[in-house]
Amino acid sequence: MDAIRYFVFENPTTLLVVLLIATILLGTVWRRTGKRGVRAAAFACLLAGALVALLAYLVETDRERLQRTLDTMARAADDGRPEIFIERISPEYRTDGQGKEGLADIVRHGLTHVRASAGMASVDMEENTATVRQTYAFRSAPGKQVAVAEQFPKVEWQGTFGPDGDGEWRLRSARVLAPKSMLPQEAVRYLPGR
Repeated sequence: MDAIRYFVFENPTTLLVVLLIATILLGTVWRRTGKRGVRAAAFACLLAGALVALLAYLVETDRERLQRTLDTMARAADDGRPEIFIERISPEYRTDGQGKEGLADIVRHGLTHVRASAGMASVDMEENTATVRQTYAFRSAPGKQVAVAEQFPKVEWQGTFGPDGDGEWRLRSARVLAPKSMLPQEAVRYLPGR
C-alpha cells in the first residue's frame, strides 16, 4: 500500500512515464497491425495516465503536508520571517517543559540576528507522527554584524511533527543533535543578547 501511495500520489512521474511509453508503443503496434485489442490497451494506458495525474493533483498525502510545512519553515528561516516559522509550531509543542511560546521567543530572537538555509530533510514517517532530521547553515542577518560561533556554522536538528486539528503538520518537539546535543533554549545562548 505504501508503494501505491508513493507512486500514485506522492511521486507519480515514474508511473506516468511508463504509461506514456506503453501508450506510444501500443499506439505504434496498433497503427501497424490494426488490431482492436491493441488499440483498446493503448487507450487504457492513456486513460490510466490521465487518472494518475488527476489523483496526484487532487490528493495531498501526509508526507506532502509535512514537506509543505518543512518548506514553509525553511523559507521563513532564510527570509527572516519568524511569525511564519512560528505558525508551523504546534500549540502542543513541548521540549523539556518548554512550550510553544518559549520556542517562539527563541525563534524571534534568533531571526533578528541570523538567517538559516535548510538542507535536505530526512523524514521517518509513522502513523500520525514523523521524525525529521535536517541541517541548517547559519549566517548573519542583513545589517547585523553577528559572528556565528565557529563551532555552530551548521547545526543538525531533529524534530517530531504531527497533524493538528486542522490537518496541518506542525512541530511538536525539537532538539539540536550536532555539533553537540542540546535543547533549543540552550542553543540560543550562542546568540547576542541572551
